[in-house]
Amino acid sequence: MQQSMFTNELAIREQKVRYEIEQLETQESPYENVYWFARALVGSEYGSEGSKTKNMLNLGQTINTLLAISQPKLNTSKNVIWSFLRSLHSPDTQVASKVEKLIDFLDPLIDSVQDIRVLKFTIDHILIPTNELLSRVPASDKQVVETLVRNYLKEEGESGLKDVILMWDQEGRRWCMQVERMIIVAGFRLLRDTLDDLLQGKKISRLDADNVLTAFVQEFERRLVRGVRPGRAGRSLEDVTGVILDHFGIKGYIDAPEHIKTVFEVDKMIPLPDGWRIGVSCKRTLRERWKQAASLDTQRMKDEKLKSTWHVITYTSDLTAPKVQAIGESGGVVYVPDEDRFFINHSNDPAISDFIRPMTSFISNLKQMLQSS
Repeated sequence: MQQSMFTNELAIREQKVRYEIEQLETQESPYENVYWFARALVGSEYGSEGSKTKNMLNLGQTINTLLAISQPKLNTSKNVIWSFLRSLHSPDTQVASKVEKLIDFLDPLIDSVQDIRVLKFTIDHILIPTNELLSRVPASDKQVVETLVRNYLKEEGESGLKDVILMWDQEGRRWCMQVERMIIVAGFRLLRDTLDDLLQGKKISRLDADNVLTAFVQEFERRLVRGVRPGRAGRSLEDVTGVILDHFGIKGYIDAPEHIKTVFEVDKMIPLPDGWRIGVSCKRTLRERWKQAASLDTQRMKDEKLKSTWHVITYTSDLTAPKVQAIGESGGVVYVPDEDRFFINHSNDPAISDFIRPMTSFISNLKQMLQSS
C-alpha cells in the first residue's frame, strides 16, 4: 500500500515536470537572452569584457543614449554598440579578435530594439552587480583557519601534520562557501525586488522574471567555479605550506617564482646550506600534475639549483606505484598520510620505498637535509 502511494507521488511529480518543460517549449521570453548575454560577455573566449565594470558602465550608458532616441533604429544601434566594443582594444591584437567573436555571437541574438533593452538590463542588473558581489567573495581562507592549524600543531607536533592539510581544506572551504551563500542570497534578494517592481508595473511576465533569476544564479555559480574557487584553492595550499614551515622553525623559505611553479609544481623554495634548494608543495591530490613532477629535466634542476622536489599529498586515490616511481626518478619524493592504505601497501616496495614517505616524517627529513647539506 505504502509502496503504491510513493509510486503515485513520483508519477505525479514526473507529470508536473514534463508539463512545465512542455509549457516552456511553447512560450517565448525576450529575457531568455539574459543568460546568453551574460555568459558571452564574461566568457574568456570573447574577451571577458563583462567582468570589467567600468567598460560595462560605459556600454550601458551608450545603450541608454541610443534607447532615448525616439524610435531607435535597430541596425544603427547595433553598429554603435559594436563600434564601442571594438574601441576598447587596439585592432589586430589577440583580444581584439576575441571581441570580434563576441560580436559574431551577440549579433544574431539581437533581432529587435527590445533585445537591446534586454542587453541593457543584463548589464545593469546581472553583470555589474555580479562583479560587485564577486569582489566580496573571500580570496583566501587563511584568516579563518590559520589560528586553528597553528594551535593544533602546537598540541600535536609533527604527528599532527597528517591532519592539518585536510583540516585547512575542510574548514577553510566551508567558511568560504558560507560567505558565498550569504553574498548570492543578498544579490538574489536585490534582483528579486527589482523584478517584483517590474511585475507589479506589468512591464515583464513571470516567465521573464524566472529567466532572469535563473540566469543570475547560474552565472554567479559558474564564475565561482571557473575563476574564484580554483584560484583560492591553489592559494590555500600555498598558505598551509607556509604555516607548516613557519611553525616548525624552517627559515629562509620563499614563494616559488612563477616559472618554478609552472615547471616543477612546487609552491615554496627552501635554501640549503650548500647553496642548493628543495622545492615543496602541499596538494590534495596529484591529478594530472604528476606528469609534470615525473618529467623534470635534470639539467633544468641543476640550473635552478634544485636538489629535490617534495610533494605532500592528502588524498592518494589517484596515486599508483608507477607514478611514484616516475616522480622519484625525476628527483622527487611523495609524502602521504601515515595510515593511508597506499603507504601501508607500498612502503616496503623496493621499487618505490625510497620515494614514498609517511607525512609525519616530513619535518624531521627536512631538518636532516638542512643539517647535513
